Amino acid sequence: MEDRLIDNDLKATIRELADCYEELSLLYRLSSELSGNLSVEDICNRIVAEVTEQLEVKTAVVMLIEEGGQRLYTKSFKGSWNIMSIDRGGNIVWNAINEKKDIAVCDLMTTEFRDDFPGISSILICPLLGKKRPLGAIIAADKKSKEEFYSYDTKLIMAISTQAALLIENATLYEELEEFFIGSVKALVRALEANSSWTVGHSERVTDYATAIAEGMAEDSEFIERLRICCLLHDIGKIGIPVMILDKHGTLDENESRAVLQHPLNGARMLEGIRAFKDIVAGIRHHHERWDGNGIPHGLKGNDIPLMARIIAVADAFDAMLSDRPYRKKRTMQEAVEELRNSSGSQFDPQVVDTFIKTVIQFSLLHQGVSP
Repeated sequence: MEDRLIDNDLKATIRELADCYEELSLLYRLSSELSGNLSVEDICNRIVAEVTEQLEVKTAVVMLIEEGGQRLYTKSFKGSWNIMSIDRGGNIVWNAINEKKDIAVCDLMTTEFRDDFPGISSILICPLLGKKRPLGAIIAADKKSKEEFYSYDTKLIMAISTQAALLIENATLYEELEEFFIGSVKALVRALEANSSWTVGHSERVTDYATAIAEGMAEDSEFIERLRICCLLHDIGKIGIPVMILDKHGTLDENESRAVLQHPLNGARMLEGIRAFKDIVAGIRHHHERWDGNGIPHGLKGNDIPLMARIIAVADAFDAMLSDRPYRKKRTMQEAVEELRNSSGSQFDPQVVDTFIKTVIQFSLLHQGVSP
């Protein structure tokens, strides 16, 4: 009898250890997979996938609290879910958040919340609790086995929610800082461009074009984010060029041309000592290089030119052609496209030109009823 009790205790201990090991493995995997500067959306998508797999449910959802705290909105989901938002009130999801504890309901049809979740029979809700305030909730619904939710399911979703809350909170802070940073950069660029009526909005348009090219080339989000900053600041070196040169009607003399041609180098020198800009300095320095090696400042050729600079070169030239300048009138879109085609392989990277025409120009021309 005593041996049987010891054996049962040993089995129970082994099960507990196995559960703990699975929980720790889950947390480690989440921490590893979600490390780095992932967006809140990326994190929520991964959490939904993890909940679906670990709890073997048909539906998994992450809902976040809007700024102001009066509404939950669906950030990510998988399965049968058509609820995009829930106002603060008596809903069971808000109850879990307000009470700061998980809530499981095995048969919603027997509760007052039966009409709140169309097509769902059982539900498990776990709040996402940040350090200072609730962030939202993770929802799992309808196990594929049709079983009810057990304590093991609750432990798993609580482990996921603890890790998820930390990750979401950090990502939100990062995005807020990034937004502030981008806003500051844009303010600086607007101040620079305000010196010349001919270039107002140029850097932001170049950013839009370049971003579209990078997306068309399937570059990752980290590259695209660095490219955005690089585009916004690509002409920062013009800050020291007198307005009378930038706005001059007619041909620049030798000294004036030299001053203008120095702006890529000047911009790179201004930013190369700032750690936050270390990944974009090369793009600024080389955005006037040419594919054939006849550009400035170092005569780099082909793929020796950083991709960021090659993309900006096309976006920059295209916007310049579509804009009036003191020394010439703007061209039509078709004329600008033809110039890009003619300069592909000499001034510009052929792949970048091809991607730009396919992803941006073709759509724009077709929208105007013009054959690209």
